[in-house]
Amino acid sequence: MGMIGKGQFRFSYFTPEYDATVAFYRDDLQLVVLESWDRSTDDRGTLFAAASGIIEVLLRSDAQPSSHRWDDRPPQGAFMVIEVPDVEQAYRRAAERRLPIQQQLTTQPWGHRSFCLREPNGLILYLFSEVEEAAQQRVEPGAGR
Repeated sequence: MGMIGKGQFRFSYFTPEYDATVAFYRDDLQLVVLESWDRSTDDRGTLFAAASGIIEVLLRSDAQPSSHRWDDRPPQGAFMVIEVPDVEQAYRRAAERRLPIQQQLTTQPWGHRSFCLREPNGLILYLFSEVEEAAQQRVEPGAGR
């Protein structure tokens, strides 16, 4: 087994838009809240289940310096990819809630039906479902041996 085994995968980030970001993931995308804490005015966080990973949203408070904030820059060139059971339904919900859709629903040549949203901090979310034909033609690792 390599250095990274069967642990947990989290995409974590600090945001000054904590309440709007939590509402986006919880209410707009309807991701399940795994855990949430509000220990003080500058120690708040929420964990969301996202496919086989976790999104961790942490309050970025400028009230006092933090030793656990390693990089103060906003995400640049990063985006999240989240597989959803029904991308058509997710797209309809995003449109109904007037979420900032960055790329309309489309079928990609690599077999994803997808669309992109921008969340309150500017991070792009690529939501997709596999196109049925692509899922059936995909060769699983170790198959045919």
